[in-house]
Amino acid sequence: MVLLYICAQLQGCAGFARWLRQYTYPPDFRYIEREQLHSAMWRLAYHVRELDRDIDAAKTQDRREQMLADLAGMDAALRSLDKSGWPSNHPLIDMNLAKFRQDIRLAREAIERDPANLVLAHSLTGACVYCHGVR
Repeated sequence: MVLLYICAQLQGCAGFARWLRQYTYPPDFRYIEREQLHSAMWRLAYHVRELDRDIDAAKTQDRREQMLADLAGMDAALRSLDKSGWPSNHPLIDMNLAKFRQDIRLAREAIERDPANLVLAHSLTGACVYCHGVR
């Protein structure tokens, strides 16, 4: 019974933090929750990995549609982090997001050309270094 009471109190704290944020941050500030950030990053990582596989397979067959779908998935993951255009609690994301989305757009345009140019798309597979650096 005590354990149940403690768990209920902890759940209440999470809601309290969200409620309190509306009074502690300015209205034009965008707070990205940890779960939202992790979800977007995992989706981005999935599409980057798939794009890399599609580029390797493109040497033997036409994978243009799959690559365009992966780029669209990457852009959707990034859009989920930047819905308002205002500053957030993640300055690296704020600093690099617009450039990364532009690189995705340029890669999509290069793939849509005939013949497809995969150079820009291939450079996106290492774009994690924008924020995470070389490890």
